[in-house]
Amino acid sequence: MGPHPVSDRLSNVQEYYDNLAPRLFEVEDRNWHLQSRMSVVLETVDRFAPKEARILDIGCGTGFLLEQFAKRGFSGVGVDLSPESVEIAQKRLADLGASDRLRAEVGSAYEPPEGPFDLVTITDVLEHLEDPRACLAAARERLAPGGVIVVSTPNRRSLHGARRWLSEHGVPGIKLSLAPIDNWQTWNDLDAHGRAAGLVTVSRRGIFFRPGGKIGSQLGRVYRLQSARNAELRLSHTPIGRYGFYICLAYRPR
Repeated sequence: MGPHPVSDRLSNVQEYYDNLAPRLFEVEDRNWHLQSRMSVVLETVDRFAPKEARILDIGCGTGFLLEQFAKRGFSGVGVDLSPESVEIAQKRLADLGASDRLRAEVGSAYEPPEGPFDLVTITDVLEHLEDPRACLAAARERLAPGGVIVVSTPNRRSLHGARRWLSEHGVPGIKLSLAPIDNWQTWNDLDAHGRAAGLVTVSRRGIFFRPGGKIGSQLGRVYRLQSARNAELRLSHTPIGRYGFYICLAYRPR
């Protein structure tokens, strides 16, 4: 695959996350919006990834997943477009004493480091790309035999997706703050992207059911209860998970 130039819009995404990175890191321990979707990602990883996996985390951000991978004994690398995010990720790996086997570096979702990797994770990334299929194709090329790719991205056909549709059609009182590129996907989109990259979907789950806005913020208090979190995880295994805000798919090579 040849070089994939960074567009002006993607440069704006980088700037957006450079500015947001310190705040994201500060609130992650108490942000159920993050904790919820990552719980499904990690359950999927634990199901499909081998022990002591060599991993590639595309869009590693401030290193939340890298920290979880360090605790699992994994090795490998995370890449992100945002230098500010990578700096935070590098520090947290150093604080964990994991820098000898895991690292974070500035890099492109279209041209990640050479493999092979047993596991590639792509969380909250595809919606920010102008060419998600090129990203999946690059990840496919770096998989070890029997490797797996785990993707998580916002679901356009969800309560949040409906709220976004209303906002985009000018319904009064509904406003959303989005990144410079924020193309939410559907189950069918992700299946099609995978097929185009030579991948087959082996797992589909969806999570995070509360609506956005003020009502969602009030309901979010319920998510402080472990019972509510467990119930949400159980729902992610059922057909209703198809309408969760975040959808999580696992792919294997065809």
